[in-house]
Formats: sequence, C-alpha cells, structure tokens
Amino acid sequence: MTGPVDTLEPPAPAVEPRIWQRRVVVLREQGRRRLRWVIAGAAVVVLVVVLLVVLHSPVLALRHIWVRGATNTGTAAVVDAAGLSGSTPLVDIDTAATASRVERLPWVARAVVTRNWPDGVTVTVTERVPVAGIAHPGSGPVREYALVDAGGHVLTWSPAVPPGLPTLVAPVAPGPGGTVLAEADRPGLSVVGALPPALTARVLRVVVAPGAHVWLDLGHRQSVALGAASHLPAKLAALTSVLAAGPASGAAVIDVTVPDEPTVGPPTAGAPPWR
Repeated sequence: MTGPVDTLEPPAPAVEPRIWQRRVVVLREQGRRRLRWVIAGAAVVVLVVVLLVVLHSPVLALRHIWVRGATNTGTAAVVDAAGLSGSTPLVDIDTAATASRVERLPWVARAVVTRNWPDGVTVTVTERVPVAGIAHPGSGPVREYALVDAGGHVLTWSPAVPPGLPTLVAPVAPGPGGTVLAEADRPGLSVVGALPPALTARVLRVVVAPGAHVWLDLGHRQSVALGAASHLPAKLAALTSVLAAGPASGAAVIDVTVPDEPTVGPPTAGAPPWR
C-alpha cells in the first residue's frame, strides 16, 4: 500500500550577486538622500530662528523717523500721531496702521510709511490744499476763518485768509480742524471749487443766502446772483462774458441765475448787505 507522497516547494532561485549589489547601492543612495533632506530642513529651521532673533534685536530697532511733505502739519505732529516707539523692532512696525493714524491729522490727505533698514522709517505726507476761508458767523467783526479744502475738510482756524483765496460766508459755523463742513455750507463750497482763476482773483466773498442761493461779492458794491449751485459752468461763463464787456459803474447786481439771459441792474432787496 502506497503512503502519501510529500510535496515540496522548489527552492528559491539564488539572487544574482550583481543585482543584489545594485539593490544595496540604491538603498544606500536613498538613505543618503533622506539624510540630506533632514539636514537641509534642520538648517532652514536654524536659519529662520537666527533671522527672527536678529530682526528683533536692538540692532534693527527704530532709531530715526524722517518726515516729508508736512509743511503745514509740522514734523512733531506727524511723529506724535505715528505713535512709534524708539525701541520697536522695524519688522514689527505695521506701516498701514501707522499711515492711518497720521491720516487723522486735519491737513493730511494721504500718508505713506516705509521702512529704511537697518533702523529708520520715512513718513511721506500729502497735504490737503485750502480753497477758501470760511468766516465765523455771528455779530461783530470777523476775527477767525476756517481754512477748508475742496472736499469740505476743515484744516485749521486762522486770523486771516491767505492771499488769493476767497472768503466763504456760510450759514453753519465750521467745527474744529479735522471735521467736515455741514451740508448747508456745501453750495458755497461747490461755487468756490468751480471758479476759474480769472474769477477767483476778482471774487472777494462767496455768500450762501437762505434757500441755498449763492451770491458773489466783487467789491465796490457790485455783486453776482448765481441762484442755486447748479449749472455752474454755464453761469460762470456768462459772468465772465459780462465782466469782459466792461465793468459796471457804481452799485450793481449781475444776475446769471438764467445763464442764457444775464442781466445787470441796481441792487435788489434780496442782495446781501455788503460791507
């Protein structure tokens, strides 16, 4: 009787020595490559740590602040508004936030803050340009004028209006520097902004009367009725034509409320009492 027959797996073929050596070389190269990546990563970490330490060291701390363009604002006011400490590392300075603080100053329309390595900051200021002086309303002689720009921003109060700027007489008193004119004063400001240079030199005052009607004081008891602050280019062109035709003699009102039909006549009851 025949017993069970044992079955055996055939022996695995021997690995060719050259193939085995090639595998060893590949494994060693992979190990070296991984080691190089580990070393490079560690070097980057060390470099970043060293860089952070250097950037926050006293060597790169703020020591100098340069201010440009602050003619009316003043360097001291800009530095104070910037709020920068002399011990602040340059890398920690928020330039946008610093510029925003400087732009809260009445005269400053725009501020740009730049770092100057290793230890300085430059604040470049663009200032607003005054276009008129607004007389303080009330009884008695006018002693102060608010200088305002074309956007209605009150820049400062001054005892006099700078030469070449018209005076605006408005119904609502302006606020302190940094505030904005009331809406009731805007018609006069619109007229001031629309005046061509030739008329700016002749206009002494721009008056906003009740009903938002605007008058111009040309001096010598001569005035201009503009009416509402609308269609200003046409109205001012009509006024320019009337003045070019020859000055009126004595007290007169030039009415350009209807620009296609300007008239010149004696003062009316609605004209402001010029002084």
